[in-house]
Amino acid sequence: MTQPATDDGILLTLPKGLLGFPHLTSYRLFEPSDGYPLKFLQAVDQPEVSFVCMDPVGLKPDYAVPLGDSEAEMLGLQTLSEALILTLVVIPEDPRRMTTNLAGPLVVNTRTRIGLQVALPSDRYPLKFPVFPQA
Repeated sequence: MTQPATDDGILLTLPKGLLGFPHLTSYRLFEPSDGYPLKFLQAVDQPEVSFVCMDPVGLKPDYAVPLGDSEAEMLGLQTLSEALILTLVVIPEDPRRMTTNLAGPLVVNTRTRIGLQVALPSDRYPLKFPVFPQA
């Protein structure tokens, strides 16, 4: 991100909210120094609504989010390097079975801090991609 992380996190605007939370459009992204690769996304207006997320490229180097012209325009992306991709993470009782949703990524413009959740086909992008491959 272009702004350094602080105790208050980085303020993001998601004009369409997240799936299931369209009314919540302001979030703070926290990047704990000891939590890599996990990040935390917390709704400003309802702090009890928060999500664990991560950059999926570390798990799947070829992961890319195809954006339509209207999506790229809404985000105000001038170059692809401005795009930060995050996927939501589910942490079950056994954290070794943690998964991330590759079908519903969040794309954030690091310059404007505007984000958009994109729906991708789940037959090509798994809803539950393992964070830790099973041995």
